[in-house]
Amino acid sequence: MPTSASPVVAAVTRLNATQPLRPFVAYAQPSRLSFIQARRAASSAALYSRAAGPSPAHSPRAVSGVHGKAAVSLAARGLSASALTRAAAAPRGAPAAAAKDSVAPAVADATSSVGSGERLLQPDASLALDQQSVGKLLTVWMVYQACGSTKLVQMAPKILKLFEKLRLSWLSNAVVRRTFFAWFCAGEKEREIVHAMRRLKESGIGSILDFSAEADLPEDATTAGGDLAEAARAHANVKADAFAKEYFHGMHMASQVPHAFAALKITGLADPEVLYRLSMPHQPLRDAFLAADHDNDGRVDYTQFKDTVLPAMPGGARVASPSGMFSMVDANGDGQVDWVDIQMALGMDNPLARPLYLSDGGAYGALESDFEDYERMVARARAVVQQAAEKGVRVMIDAEHTYFQPMIDHMALVMQREFNTGGSSQTLVYNTYQMYRTDALQRMTDDYERGVREGWRFAAKMVRGAYMELERGRAESLGYASPINPTLEATHALYDRGAAQLLDRIATAQREGAVPPALFVATHNNESIERVLQQLQSLQIDTSAEPVMFGQLLGMQDATSYALAKANIPIYKYVPYGTLDEVMPYLIRRAQENSAVAGAIRSEAAQVMAEIRRRMLGRTRRAHSVATSSL
Repeated sequence: MPTSASPVVAAVTRLNATQPLRPFVAYAQPSRLSFIQARRAASSAALYSRAAGPSPAHSPRAVSGVHGKAAVSLAARGLSASALTRAAAAPRGAPAAAAKDSVAPAVADATSSVGSGERLLQPDASLALDQQSVGKLLTVWMVYQACGSTKLVQMAPKILKLFEKLRLSWLSNAVVRRTFFAWFCAGEKEREIVHAMRRLKESGIGSILDFSAEADLPEDATTAGGDLAEAARAHANVKADAFAKEYFHGMHMASQVPHAFAALKITGLADPEVLYRLSMPHQPLRDAFLAADHDNDGRVDYTQFKDTVLPAMPGGARVASPSGMFSMVDANGDGQVDWVDIQMALGMDNPLARPLYLSDGGAYGALESDFEDYERMVARARAVVQQAAEKGVRVMIDAEHTYFQPMIDHMALVMQREFNTGGSSQTLVYNTYQMYRTDALQRMTDDYERGVREGWRFAAKMVRGAYMELERGRAESLGYASPINPTLEATHALYDRGAAQLLDRIATAQREGAVPPALFVATHNNESIERVLQQLQSLQIDTSAEPVMFGQLLGMQDATSYALAKANIPIYKYVPYGTLDEVMPYLIRRAQENSAVAGAIRSEAAQVMAEIRRRMLGRTRRAHSVATSSL
């Protein structure tokens, strides 16, 4: 960025007159490499050629981001002896991508129906409704009634835009603020946000503080060049700095309530268009790997790698030494590489791999400036997670749209590798897996295997997913296969298989006295919760150190949340906050999610109305019935 007055700075000033253009405080830190990347970087020959256009490998910015230092030097500074010793001792393990159509068949029977005997989970709405005044209950009842109207929910975005066009946003905002916002969000100011978290804590429910502003690709994205493009890029970095600052504030608020989490959205820490371009090669690379794996053993050899895998990358044609690239990927030198090997060696955190992502001038691939913005994103994320560590706050990295998710997953793995070490007390970072995606269980299996190889504790939050209609619509409009499971039943089955797989690994680790992986069961589906509770009991998993936790959204499935808390089972609520404008997309999604389960929302509305009538008539209530506390 120019430091003197220029058209670029002038354009940025016009774009964001209220915020000074400034560098992020942590830009000076380079990416830290895994031990494998560092070892390979120190011994690699020249991998790239100038033949396929301008060679990014000879550009300081392309090789090592902001600094322009040699990759070998960067590797040396990013490597510690303890990391080398720890990871070198880790077993390679079985191939993580050994089957294309089946994952973990040993736990497939976990999708069977919950038994008809006595249920461990017995939700009781009165446990939650006791906390609310009659006025609040009336508001909640109206919210549930509105959510129960599918047509109203579908029309909500258009209605809000109409009010905005008529300059009546003040009226629509007032209604939303006193209804949906009041029920599904903690507030806008620190005092009311922390108060909401403390009230939950008093009932035995933890909090996951969530700054609910969201970022996405612009609807009217156009290709710009010169000063305009640089101005837009600078503006995006200023905006990402502002998001990072808000996440710092969120860590401060979360630290005021013991054992809290804070959510982190990676799309807030970088330009979404940068995330999109860097994520673009992931699916073609995965498809090429599966195509090259002719015998379905989860591995490819050098010839398959050279002829099929490498050409799938935007910069694959500029690789001058395919054998050198293969040697960098082949960690144990056995002449075979699996998908986890490829992810570990060809990730964006390895500067030697970055030219593979670089476009040759077409729409497929990254810009050279994206590598510098990647370094900025890593620096922001590292600074936020470091503050969380210092304040005793755990971090959950949210899943978002599929076209960003490869880079979001990558960032989560980088942060887990840095911060999820040193035993159970050092599990700071959780990644989120959307089980409505067809590839969710395979991705989770691969990431677990990567944690084993690199020597850090795997921690997963499992959700079903919140962008189903958007994802299916986008796939249809752009002509690619939908990434979403074809049926709700398929999503339920994949969710339960994923939970069973991790629960089995947790139980095994506890029996062996090892540090187990961590599982956060985020769901409003009582059948899934019941199934996990039964598995906790049958596997004799000790939950006192919270290797397994449950979670629901604020304002949803409260009967279940409070019953779990009453039974001393670890339970957390997602606690969104932000200005009304910032959280409006979140509120619309919550309304849509409730509308999609009309039967459940009608049941909750009926329970609220029954409580209102009980209070109005002065009737007594039956004794509470709650989940077992023997887990």
